[in-house]
Amino acid sequence: MSNDDSTRRRRFLQVAGSAGLAAVAGCSSIGGSGDQPTDEPTPDDEMTDEPTPTDDGMMEEVTLTLRVENVAPTDFYGSDTATGGQIWITPGAYAVHTGDNPIFTAGEPASVGLEAVAEAGPPTGFPDQPGLVDELPEVDRVSSVGAFTPSDTVEDPNDPMGAVPGAPPIAPGGAFEVEMTASPGQRLSFATMYVPSNDLFLAPESAIQLWPEDGEPVQGDVTDAVGLFDAGTELNGQPGVDTTGAPAQGGNGGPTIGATEGVVHPADMVNDAYRYADPSEVIRVTVSPQ
Repeated sequence: MSNDDSTRRRRFLQVAGSAGLAAVAGCSSIGGSGDQPTDEPTPDDEMTDEPTPTDDGMMEEVTLTLRVENVAPTDFYGSDTATGGQIWITPGAYAVHTGDNPIFTAGEPASVGLEAVAEAGPPTGFPDQPGLVDELPEVDRVSSVGAFTPSDTVEDPNDPMGAVPGAPPIAPGGAFEVEMTASPGQRLSFATMYVPSNDLFLAPESAIQLWPEDGEPVQGDVTDAVGLFDAGTELNGQPGVDTTGAPAQGGNGGPTIGATEGVVHPADMVNDAYRYADPSEVIRVTVSPQ
């Protein structure tokens, strides 16, 4: 990636522009393989009011609520850092699918869409480049794709970046909620940026089983499945201090070198000497059948 590309593309949550971010704020479900987002997607696009029974009375699909909460302490980093000591979570992209995680594989390079989430936050991607919500519908085993964005799911939705239209990150105490449908055998993968950082993201490495073939739809806390990963697309700097990382997003150090070798790795394998919170200290993920 050239320095010109780096300067043009990495601007924390502003890279998609006002119109793009405003569109994401309404996007919670994008159809199957090859479908494109509509001009005004709504959270109910692919939802059914009732589970669909088969001839023998068994349900074919069920509506689930995914809740992603920021449970981080407000003083994990110093008060003089770019986030005032807080850890933020950005809007993210998700996919309901069968088989392995379609968003990333540890040890392999990040896609352009994942790079955008990990470096700057938008699930819609960098300008003139595909985002995760564009890439994922092209995977055959993916049945639905969407984005989770801020909503009034708690008394204070925590809008620390109020100047950013449409899709700010959430601070501790905030939450995202989105509804989706799942059928037996389907799983869930998602990715959301860890801020402050250069290119870290929170995601399940092994997809979350939403509905086992021989069981009931999952219900409750699934946070144990979530890990913290380095996308391997930028050099890491001191969180909240380095001006090339989010949320400052000044210049940018270019492709990463060293332990990550330009591929996705668990953050605890990078050995960059910087301090990152354990995923369980930052995020709580729950799934609830309707």
